[in-house]
Amino acid sequence: MKKVKIKNEEVTQLLDAEVVSFPKYATQLINLANQNAQGTRPEVVGQMSDLIQEFKGRKLREWEE
Repeated sequence: MKKVKIKNEEVTQLLDAEVVSFPKYATQLINLANQNAQGTRPEVVGQMSDLIQEFKGRKLREWEE
């Protein structure tokens, strides 16, 4: 399988997403809290690679639905 690299700016444009600026150290705190809560485990969110293969849309709003 060929890997595809997409820059953050391109993802933002493709998703029609708002750019959010976090205060210094906020992302580290969010990551630590998520790690402690184990919020991204497959048991919690499903296996993302499977979910992505099933997704036929092209926008973030479509994914959320």
